[in-house]
Amino acid sequence: MLLKVFKSIQPSIIFLIIIMAVGIWLNTFLNPGTSNFFFNEHPMPLYGILINFVSPVSIWGTLITIIIWVIHGFLLVRLNTKFFFINERTYLPAAIFILSGCFIADLQSLNPVIISSIFLLIAIERLMDSYRNTNISFSSFDAGLLIGTGTLFYLNLGFFLLLVWIGLLILRPVNWREWVVPILGFCTPVLLTAAIYYLLNGDLSLFIGIIQDNLIPFKYDISQFHYYFLGYLALIVAFASFQIIRDLIKKKVRSRKIFLIFWWVFSISVIVFFFVPWASFEMIVFGFIPLSFLLTNYFINIRVKWFGELSFFLFAGGLIFILFADKII
Repeated sequence: MLLKVFKSIQPSIIFLIIIMAVGIWLNTFLNPGTSNFFFNEHPMPLYGILINFVSPVSIWGTLITIIIWVIHGFLLVRLNTKFFFINERTYLPAAIFILSGCFIADLQSLNPVIISSIFLLIAIERLMDSYRNTNISFSSFDAGLLIGTGTLFYLNLGFFLLLVWIGLLILRPVNWREWVVPILGFCTPVLLTAAIYYLLNGDLSLFIGIIQDNLIPFKYDISQFHYYFLGYLALIVAFASFQIIRDLIKKKVRSRKIFLIFWWVFSISVIVFFFVPWASFEMIVFGFIPLSFLLTNYFINIRVKWFGELSFFLFAGGLIFILFADKII
């Protein structure tokens, strides 16, 4: 029943998703608490400017976060509406992504990861716009520019510059100029910020120091319940992956390419999490961009309806349980 509700395209579902988000964030609203991530101690330049005006662990910081998270969810819906790579128009990607906000409660406070994830999502959309464009496409410049700007909020977003080149190879024939353009786009906001620091301070030591502070190894500890849920998530991701591989031949060429790009988004997120010492479980925010679409495709096309309802109920229930586990047990 729960899955059937969120699969609907009725406008009332928008209101329901917003109410769900408020419910998920309610405890953080009432008890802002503290954040155990390093973001607030060593903020990147643009995030540092933001938290000078708004405390990350305040009501206003939490309000900004929930608004960004909801906007992010509906941008996922918009992406599928625009390119129609899932067989149905549905609000389910938004519901899945917003539910992912339960996984780490500290990310419900203002943080640079969800902000930079918006930049990544728009960069992916710009890449998709270049499909079958035979002229020199400046979409790759825009994508590089967006990722470069997002990196000034959260350093690890810079690894996704690789996605721009991968996306170009997947989507279109590429000439040598288009290999250079993403670097120019990425460097533009970074060099501009460095220049401002130089003009204000007389050297780049402060800017370099900020980068170095964000390269300190860090790991965020999670509970055993998080690992149980990750085990269940891995299981349904395996089912969903098998299903999409089986059904991929039925999809349009563009849809196949889009899912391949999302596979790379997920792969980069996982690789950075495991092999970059200063990255931790916050990378799950980026991972849930492709997972929202993969799981939506799975739940929409699942043949045994009761099993789909049960799987989604366990997914949603597991995330909500994690959020309140420390208060229940």
